Amino acid sequence: MLILNDSQDSGNDISRNDRTLLAPLSAPNSFRAWLVQMKLHKSVETIQKLQRERKQNRNVNELKAAFSEFYLMLVLLKNYQTLNSNGFRKILAKHDKLYLMTSGDEWWKVHIESAPFQTSNRIDMLMVEVEDLYTNSFESGDRKRAIQRLHVPPLEEKQSHIVTFRVGIFIGMLCLLIPMVFILSNTLQKSQSGKVLAWRPALHLYRSSFLVILHIIFVGINIYGWSHSGVNHVLIFEIDPRNHLTYQRLLEIGTFLMVLWFLSFIAFIVSSYYDARPFAQPLAFVILLVLLLVNPIKIFYYQSRLWFLKNLGRVFLSPYFHVDFTGFWLGDQLISLDLVFFDLQYFICFYMNDVSWTRPTEKHGVFCSDWSQFLLQTIFILLPSWFRFAQCIRRYRDTKAKFPHLANAGKYASTVLVAVTNALRRAAIVEYQSRRAANPFLYLWLISSLISSTYKLIWDFKMDYGLFDKNAGENKYLREQIIYSSKAYYYVAIIENIVFRYIWIINIFLYFDTSAAEYADIVGFSFGVIEIFRRFIWNFFRLENEHLNNCGEFRAVCDISIKKTVTVASGYSTRLERLGTISNLGDERNPKRHHIISTGEQVTTTEKFRKTTIQNAKFNDENISLQNLTTATHSNQENHFSENLESSSDTMSTSNSLVLVNPNYHQTLST
Repeated sequence: MLILNDSQDSGNDISRNDRTLLAPLSAPNSFRAWLVQMKLHKSVETIQKLQRERKQNRNVNELKAAFSEFYLMLVLLKNYQTLNSNGFRKILAKHDKLYLMTSGDEWWKVHIESAPFQTSNRIDMLMVEVEDLYTNSFESGDRKRAIQRLHVPPLEEKQSHIVTFRVGIFIGMLCLLIPMVFILSNTLQKSQSGKVLAWRPALHLYRSSFLVILHIIFVGINIYGWSHSGVNHVLIFEIDPRNHLTYQRLLEIGTFLMVLWFLSFIAFIVSSYYDARPFAQPLAFVILLVLLLVNPIKIFYYQSRLWFLKNLGRVFLSPYFHVDFTGFWLGDQLISLDLVFFDLQYFICFYMNDVSWTRPTEKHGVFCSDWSQFLLQTIFILLPSWFRFAQCIRRYRDTKAKFPHLANAGKYASTVLVAVTNALRRAAIVEYQSRRAANPFLYLWLISSLISSTYKLIWDFKMDYGLFDKNAGENKYLREQIIYSSKAYYYVAIIENIVFRYIWIINIFLYFDTSAAEYADIVGFSFGVIEIFRRFIWNFFRLENEHLNNCGEFRAVCDISIKKTVTVASGYSTRLERLGTISNLGDERNPKRHHIISTGEQVTTTEKFRKTTIQNAKFNDENISLQNLTTATHSNQENHFSENLESSSDTMSTSNSLVLVNPNYHQTLST
């Protein structure tokens, strides 16, 4: 209607313009004026046409988004319908098998076979109708392209060979740049004018950006591990399942930025040798990183950058916004980047006071020396802890649950105490230079650090990892369900977390060893790398625990997937082989994570049928649908329901490793 009204208005304007053009022209240059009016009239028509096309394109994009969301809801509802049917089948089959009865089979035929959720195909019809409308209206009859637009990709997405090639190119460049940095740093130790290269300022100016880029690469590896193991990070982070960064893209971004980092560092070494404003290099690199992140041009993964900036802004304004898991997780990542916040003070003071741009100056401004310097450093390093503390307080305000939110807030409050006592200890070193053991703030820092590290360690194991569960069973010291393939991963993670949580003890020896003071910056950088690696390991088990909590609280369930060895009836397997549903491809996924749904026992049949073992059986979702599988096994289920029902339900698999149970649980997915 809006477009029609616009066209009517434009038609009225054109008719008025036509009357003006047809009016007699009395001026001497009437013909020239008439040409000018004609050009003006055509320009107005062109502008109006562009406006109408822009509105139409906007309406088309909105319709496409609406179709996609509606189709996604239909998929979730279909999964909900299938899950209920499979649930009844498994429960009744277990009942008949355990009690050697057929009442479950009879109850199924009376109550379930005629139930609407079992017999209705309305959802399938709606899905086909949506696909047809989308194909004919938006893709010019190209059904394959329409299906690709509508369908939600699985967690283990197909790899892009072009992206893999680019990642390989960047890794190859890094293999050349890393030794080049060491060679140049050993060769060009002094400039042409005889000045020693300023390595200490360079370390402060470059190490923060290095940690950020390294963290991006580690998150890319995290996403690969989650998707490969079946941890549905897409659902947990509430991101768009059709449009989000894959692990390949993140690795590409990380390796590309790392190449730029090494090129900038090499440029710093060379420009220092020629006395050509070397400290402009780290500043230019940081500005480039900021521009790549905040530039409004729709390039370089614009939607993903917008999603990240939006969530980062919510973290910075934590007390004023509702906090979800994405905000919690992002705040924890900032905790591990505390060295970046610590170096902000040095970065600001360095470029504010360095007048010559060739070497550090001895001038110092406000908050750049003495106690004011330690004050500003403490404020910056406390920002991540404050963000998480504010998030916990906001969660307590919203839920009124003292545990775990107030207890978690206490953990970050202990971090504040550690930062304050550490700043006082460092500031008092000058007064206690000759007798460092007499520094009273040293012991306050030791006590607060010990309490904080122990607090965080217990919280990691019990709350974040969910380990040391009383009902762990055979998974000693772990939990009842585990997703990753080997228990050794969990035990190594426990040891690693203990060591890295208390690695700050090395600072005690450095404090009393005055000769090691010149290496304090390098040690601090090493601690930053270790903390990034600890967070990298933490991400795996924190997301796994959240994934299992989603299943345990019935927000989602793990997929029903075929195991590596399944024993079924020969008649049943023959039917499936004729349909082409059984392949010899092994299921490489961990069967342990399917323990949530099924116990992992082999499915047995009666002696009427010959037992046949099908090794490494796996269904191909593209070759046969769930409806075809149900139809193919229907006759077999009629005669031997109690024996074969469990087998048929165990052999069903879904394309995604996590399926929503409740269709009303669908959340607004942002890019």
